[in-house]
Amino acid sequence: MIDVAALRFVPERIGRCPRVLDVACGTGILLKQLLALVPGVEAYGVDASADMLEQARMALKGQQHAHLERAQIGTGETANLPYAQETFDLITCTNALHDLPEPAGTLAGLRRLLAPGGQLVVEDFARREPLFLWTAFEWLLRRIEESSVRAYTLAEAQALCQQAGLHVASGKEFTVDWLWHGWVVRAYRTATEAGPMRA
Repeated sequence: MIDVAALRFVPERIGRCPRVLDVACGTGILLKQLLALVPGVEAYGVDASADMLEQARMALKGQQHAHLERAQIGTGETANLPYAQETFDLITCTNALHDLPEPAGTLAGLRRLLAPGGQLVVEDFARREPLFLWTAFEWLLRRIEESSVRAYTLAEAQALCQQAGLHVASGKEFTVDWLWHGWVVRAYRTATEAGPMRA
C-alpha cells in the first residue's frame, strides 16, 4: 500500500531526501525494507517498548540513516511525538490503532507531522463477526495487554482517517489465517493544506 514511487520522487519534487516515520516500529523490519527500497531515505522509528527498540537497533545496525527513539504516541499537537510539523513524507502505523484510547486525535496529530502531500499508511487487525465472540476476545486482550483494546473494521478505520482531516486514497482487507483478518488504509495530507504559521 505504500506509494514507493512517490517517495523516490521527493528529491526531485522538493529538493531533499525523503523522510519516513514508523510509529510503533517494533523490531524495525519495515524500516529496514524502506531503507532498501528508497535510496537516501531518512528513516525514523518510535516505539514505547525498550525491548522492541533493542531488537530494531540490532536489525538496523550499520544503517546510518536510521534513527530510533522511545516514545509513547498520544493525542497532542504532533501525537506527542518529538518531531516538528510537516517533517515526514510517509508515516506508517502497524498493529497499534486498536490500543489507542483516542484514535482520531492521534491520527490528527500524525497528519500534522506529514509534509503536504505526505502519505499515512495504517494497518491493524480487523473486528470479526459474530460480534459477541469478538467482544469476549477484546475483553481477553484488555486483560493481557492491560490497556484499552478496540478493533476496527476497514470502514471505521477510513472514517477515523477522514475525521482526522486526511484524504483516504485506498483501503484493503486481507486474511492472515482463520482467526486473524486485517485491513490497511492509505491516506494523504492534501498538498494544498495550509501548514503551521511560521514566525
